Amino acid sequence: MPSNSRPDAAVPNKAAARRRADPTQPRPVPTLLRYISCGLLSLAGGAAWRFTLSPNAVGIVTAFAGIFFLLLGFLVGGISWYAHDLRVRKRTPELMPDERLVFSFVVFVIMPFAVLALIGVIWLISLLIGVH
Repeated sequence: MPSNSRPDAAVPNKAAARRRADPTQPRPVPTLLRYISCGLLSLAGGAAWRFTLSPNAVGIVTAFAGIFFLLLGFLVGGISWYAHDLRVRKRTPELMPDERLVFSFVVFVIMPFAVLALIGVIWLISLLIGVH
């Protein structure tokens, strides 16, 4: 037996190594599904506004309302996912580290709210300067 060869027991099994992924690390597919679900809620909110509440001619006030309903869908989805993460953290704290909770809160709650606030400020400025 050569001196550099190892017994088969010392060679890690690739399938076993793949199954032992760190549960605290976010996986790309579930995170992508969160974005998709929030996007679908956003589109549903925008479509509901467009086909129920919006007038035939969309002006500056109703344009903000449409944007609000679009972002409201993303906010509702983001808050729901953050609440889900909090429930997981309460049940099994080792599966939900602080970094992942902060990521979920910032990306799915704070950012849509910040975009909504920025659009609201731009909308208000356009109303004040008299854009028609």
